[in-house]
Amino acid sequence: MNLSNLTSRLFLILIVLSLSIVGTSCTDTETVDQTPFAIYYSGMTDIGPSMSANISAPTYLGSAPSNFTIFRVSLNDAPVNVECFSIDAETGSIAIRNTNELEVGVYQISVSCVSNGKTYEFKNAVSVNMMRPVPEGIKVEPNYLTIDYADLKTSTLKAKVTTEGEHVSISQYRIAEGDYQEYFSISATGEVSINTKYNGDILPGIYKVSLVLKTEAGEGIFTDAVTFNITSKPLALTYAPNTGKMEEETANPTSYTTSIPTLKGSLEGVVYSIANVTPATDKFIIDAETGVISVLQGHGLKAGDSYSIDVNVRNNYNTAEETGKVFENAFTLEVVGFIAPIENFKYNNETKTQSTSFVINHTEDFIGDEVTFTLENVSEALNGQIAIDASNGAISAKKGNTIPVGTHTISVMASNAKGEQTTSFTLTIEKNKNFFTYIKYGNNLGLSDTHAYQYRINSSDELASFIVNAPTTDIPAEATSIKWEVASKLNMGGITIDENGALNLSEVAWANARCGMAMVTATTGSGDEEVSVSVPVFFHLSSAVNGVTINYTPFVCQVNPRTGGRSVAPSVEGVADMNNLLMDYRRTFSYYNINGSDSHISGQLKNDGSTDSFFIAQVWRNFYGTAKPNYGAKKPVSYYDNKAALSTTLAYVDPSDKSIVVNPGKWIGEDKVYANGVMCGQITFVTNGVESGINNGSQIFPILLWFDEKF
Repeated sequence: MNLSNLTSRLFLILIVLSLSIVGTSCTDTETVDQTPFAIYYSGMTDIGPSMSANISAPTYLGSAPSNFTIFRVSLNDAPVNVECFSIDAETGSIAIRNTNELEVGVYQISVSCVSNGKTYEFKNAVSVNMMRPVPEGIKVEPNYLTIDYADLKTSTLKAKVTTEGEHVSISQYRIAEGDYQEYFSISATGEVSINTKYNGDILPGIYKVSLVLKTEAGEGIFTDAVTFNITSKPLALTYAPNTGKMEEETANPTSYTTSIPTLKGSLEGVVYSIANVTPATDKFIIDAETGVISVLQGHGLKAGDSYSIDVNVRNNYNTAEETGKVFENAFTLEVVGFIAPIENFKYNNETKTQSTSFVINHTEDFIGDEVTFTLENVSEALNGQIAIDASNGAISAKKGNTIPVGTHTISVMASNAKGEQTTSFTLTIEKNKNFFTYIKYGNNLGLSDTHAYQYRINSSDELASFIVNAPTTDIPAEATSIKWEVASKLNMGGITIDENGALNLSEVAWANARCGMAMVTATTGSGDEEVSVSVPVFFHLSSAVNGVTINYTPFVCQVNPRTGGRSVAPSVEGVADMNNLLMDYRRTFSYYNINGSDSHISGQLKNDGSTDSFFIAQVWRNFYGTAKPNYGAKKPVSYYDNKAALSTTLAYVDPSDKSIVVNPGKWIGEDKVYANGVMCGQITFVTNGVESGINNGSQIFPILLWFDEKF
């Protein structure tokens, strides 16, 4: 596992996103979210004997979690009692220590946490792969590289894995799985370097990189094989918030203290000092080690004054002649005559209609300055369905919310420097006669409901008479109106829908070995009480191509883009020797947004500049990094073009069983939002085992990749 010095974690700037969540469910395919809360850890972490490691705190969907605990650890699905895993109760980060006696294998860590007063359990939330050490006689030269931050994208510094004598032969190299795996790369000959294709920002810090090496004895881990020290002078300083207000002193003393700032730059030898205060005063002090700025009691500052503070930061990478870097206007403090304490904090009871949008404000007789509003003890029914504006206390819900019919108690806290108050009110949700939550089509593949909404058709004659029966829904009988619509998103032109939601494919053109997708939308009612739900329905026109039939079942691979995954292996007919069947993604790559970011534009990738804004072009650029992207090339999803660096690909066909491997963290837009949609690409194959012929091989579209963070 490649680990950063713990202090480098302090460099990360926390971005808090306030989400009102209405999205695709993780268990059903309808677009109404049924999951109020979820956490997401990074993928597998590789460790070795005596190795200490840290797994970053999870991201989350819903309200901020706390009270993290580990409630189960298993090895090969059997519970084990080990003491080397511990979890930070507040952040959820996991520490791995004292691994000397840990048995080899993959450990699954189950985690529980509390969100808005409710406890959630996540079975097998974290995977840790305890590996054997590599054989004696393997080393890396040099094993410590220092690179200036400014040179990261152009650095040619490398470390080389070597062996003593000929008793050890290494056949495969890879960077161990971990938080910073993508920062580094290793070649087929064992040269370790900065990954110049990485699209993100590699922050200054010390990174210990572990390697996984394959020898005749199997895979083993070379712990902390090489250290990269990314150095820099101070680059950026951020206080959050970067403004504040303090009441002037009268009969009662007042004071102010900022948050701990985040520094982008090396932490070795960091010293903070106040460079300047405008207007000039000596009443501000700064902690030289932490950067916390304070105004102590007895300051005598007067109302109406506003002070801008410039902060100087110096570290070991400043030259002897340099005093450091001054960050102007790093923090601003306004002195006010009076900060009104909170009074008359109240919301009136409200009645709203199910699934409609609304905004609820506190009463007009409220008094209070510099107030922050927060929701308290949000019930499971309201979690993720309501949001609050922290600055003014406005409580809102979006159209399409799934707040249940009935009476709900909402508690809100208002707080400022003078104190805090909590108030509660009743929200009554009345039934919307048009409200419904799901559309459920089946499948004709004998699959469970988890893999529903997909149909395989085996001939043009079958297609000509193919009907998908009307779906099951929970549309109420009293709905004022029902409108069904269907839209072809991929190869389903001519598909029609009747007044009950049944699909007719008789006008769809046959195409050999091709997948298709249509979106079905049902809308009930009109105006504020209108409700719409959409679902994708998938089709596979299965046929032999040059005598070979390749069927994936299911042919829709559902995958979480954060963690990656693998499809099933296909059934294959018409190939005498499976070792001679070679398959690779080739061309005609498309992506269709289902319920994702607005900037994830749907469509087929082209190399003429017309589709550069499409989501599929964004992930192609993710792969190429600083290099010029080739939108007409298959390289980002090719096995044969990336044999020595498979972890860098977006996805590829595994030659061992022809399953599709989707690598974690790759399907993400330039807005840093993960994919929520479907990718289709042509695969070519040969049956003679000749790799050079794959690009011009037989052409099929046998599988779709469906991305959603809740899978």
